[in-house]
Amino acid sequence: MRPTDSKCFFLLILLSSVLFSILISCKEGEHQYKLRVIRSGNGWGYDIIVNNRPYIHQPFIPALEGNIPFRDRKTARKTGRIVIQRLKDHKPPGLTREEVEKICSPETENRQE
Repeated sequence: MRPTDSKCFFLLILLSSVLFSILISCKEGEHQYKLRVIRSGNGWGYDIIVNNRPYIHQPFIPALEGNIPFRDRKTARKTGRIVIQRLKDHKPPGLTREEVEKICSPETENRQE
């Protein structure tokens, strides 16, 4: 091989490596979701972490007036899981008052998750 051929070959390998690593790091739609249940005053809340970055900090029950924390860890976790599923389904993460009341009702809490 001539010197210019080896330079071109080296540049081609280098460019291919860079493009390959860009493609691997930019896979769209492959987010990593984590749910962290947190203490909030005299109750519970949750944080949702997306790709190791804080995304949602929810110290209070969403869609209800006032700053009311979840009464127990289980209900905060259940609500956070529903929000994560919505994010995975590419839906808005917000919950309605009716949805929150259903999640937090004693009848719903006694069911298996």
